[in-house]
Parts: sequence; C-alpha cells; structure tokens
Amino acid sequence: MSKSSLQKIAVWTVKIIVFAVAWGYVIYKFQDIHADVLHMFVDVRFGISIVALLLVLMLCNWGLEVYKWHWLITKLTPISWRTALRGVLIGLPLALVTPNRIGEIGGRAVVLAHERKKAVFATFIGSLSQLCATLIFGLLGFVLYMMFLPQHRIITIAAYISVAALLVGVVFFLLFRKQRWLYQLLLRLSGTSWFRKFKNVLRYYPLSSLLPLFGASLVRYAVFCTQFCIAISIFIGELSYLEIFIGVTLTYFFTTIIPTSVLGEIGIRGSVAMFIFSFFTNQAAIVFQVSLLIWLINIVIPTLVGTFFLVSYRHKSRSKVL
Repeated sequence: MSKSSLQKIAVWTVKIIVFAVAWGYVIYKFQDIHADVLHMFVDVRFGISIVALLLVLMLCNWGLEVYKWHWLITKLTPISWRTALRGVLIGLPLALVTPNRIGEIGGRAVVLAHERKKAVFATFIGSLSQLCATLIFGLLGFVLYMMFLPQHRIITIAAYISVAALLVGVVFFLLFRKQRWLYQLLLRLSGTSWFRKFKNVLRYYPLSSLLPLFGASLVRYAVFCTQFCIAISIFIGELSYLEIFIGVTLTYFFTTIIPTSVLGEIGIRGSVAMFIFSFFTNQAAIVFQVSLLIWLINIVIPTLVGTFFLVSYRHKSRSKVL
C-alpha cells in the first residue's frame, strides 16, 4: 500500500473517530433527557416564536464569532467570509472532543492555504478576548449581587476571592510587564518556542487596534447571555430580571474558569447554574433543563453542520485539484 493511501486511511480514520465520539456523546445525552425537557417544545409557554427567537440569537452568536475570526485572519492573509464561516464551523466538532476547546483553535486553520501556524495564535487571541468579556460580565454580576440581592455566604466568599484574584493578577501584570524576569517566567510556563511565536504574532495586533475585536466579544456575550435569560424567564416566572441576569453571568463566569471540555461543559454548566439559582428559587432543577436546551441550540446544531464540513472539506479540495 502506498504512502498516500495510508495517509488517506489515517485522515478518514481520525474523522470517523471524531464523528463517532462527538455524536455518540450527544446521543447519550439525549437518552438522559427527562420527559419534562421534551415537554418544553410543546408547552404553551414555549411556542414556535420563542424557539425561532432562540435560533436567531444562535445565528447572531456564531455570526459574531465568524466576524471576529475573519477580522483576526485578514491581518495575516486575505480570507473570504465564506472561508471564515467554514473555518469556525470545522473547529466546533474538534472542540467537542478536546479539553478546554483547544481543538477548535487549531481546527479552524485547516481551511487556510497560508499562515496556518500564525492563524492558530490569532485564534487564541480571539479566545482571550472572549474570555475577558466573560470575566467583565461576571464581575458585573458579582457587583450587582453584592449591591442588590440578599447575601449568601458561599456566593459572597466566592465573589470576594474571584474579584481579589483577578485584581491582583491585573495589578501584578501592569506593575511588572516590562520586567525581564516576568518574561523569563512566561517563557518557562508556556514553553520558549510557543511563547516567542505568540509574541511574534502579537505584532500584527497592537493593543490600540483591538477595539473592534473586543467590542464584538462583548456583543457576542450579550447575545448568548440574553438567550439564556429569555429561556429561564419563561420557565421560572418568579425570578426577577436582576436575579436571572446575575445567575446567568455568574454561571458563565464559573464555567469559564473551571477546566473542562465541550463534552463535559453541559454537565458542569448545568450543575453550576443549578447551584447558583438554588439561592434564588426552589425550581433550580428547571435551570438544568434550560441549560441543556441552550446547549443543544448553541452547540449541537452548529457542531452537526461543522462535522459534515470537517468530513467533506479535504475530500472536496483534493477533488478540485485532481
């Protein structure tokens, strides 16, 4: 058997494994769905208009992510919007089976003809931007909680610890960012080769030019936060909008800082959401169902599309060449 044939077999084997693991897990989760979750879709409170609204917000969510990635990659190499969309979708099934969605960062680069290595680091910058948006809204949630809601000891302690840790980190970086010993420490922690390559890519993105990227990250967060808030407000009418907003922002905050994968994300996010909302309502179990619903809309549907892009992309490219 020729080397090229072995390479083709290896590529398709990896694709089949990714497909099987990703969707085997999805099927497994469907088996665990309680009848009450399925009842959501026929419940009089959850009509077609609400489903359509959540789907539109999902499209806005991923449309903003496509905009962010297109903005980042065009700094390195020309890229069409269609290619950017394909790259974002292809990254999703790879994110599904890797810790902390790391596969998504490298997976997007396969659609590029040039600057693939730099694109990986550029994608990482986009992820950092979204992380900052999540942390900012999470801190806002903490502030609103401490100002307007009854204090619960566990949440209050977590709030103070998280805020203090973030402030210490920011102050530490601002004070010592130009010190050589900090540079050497970062080299050791991240790996000399990786850190230097990342620093080289940063030259394409001066801090003063990152406003469009950060603005899109904030808007994207507002979109999927609104999506979650709408779903919860429909099924738990006793909660105020302030309680819902605080609960959702804290859920995303803690979910973000907990190491996980997309495979485990729904379980972690659902359990964190149940824990936080249990301080506001005795219907916290419904929050898990809502989390699962949002996960199905925001992750499963785009990942299904991305899986077929992943399976067919290289095949189509080679067919064109031949």
